[in-house]
Amino acid sequence: MPIEILHSDKTLLKVAFSGKLDTNTVAHEAARFYALLEDRKSPVILDFGQVTFLSSLGVRMILTAAKDTQRNGYDLKIEKVPPAIHEVFQIAGLTNLIR
Repeated sequence: MPIEILHSDKTLLKVAFSGKLDTNTVAHEAARFYALLEDRKSPVILDFGQVTFLSSLGVRMILTAAKDTQRNGYDLKIEKVPPAIHEVFQIAGLTNLIR
């Protein structure tokens, strides 16, 4: 699950994920991802165009990030969601995060 910062300034953070968001990769990258969100006061967009698998731990990471961003008064949205990943978001009841 490499994380690539596509855009970062005071008005927007856009981050791309790729590959599998599974137990192994989330365990290694979650702290880095959360650090990107720390003290942020602008919208966040997650690009899932290259994500091939999303485990329950990956869903938890996204849900935690969405709650944190909402608590800080800004939005987190996900774009370019592949059909199989979209289905995971539907099952989890998180389609409101998809733009």
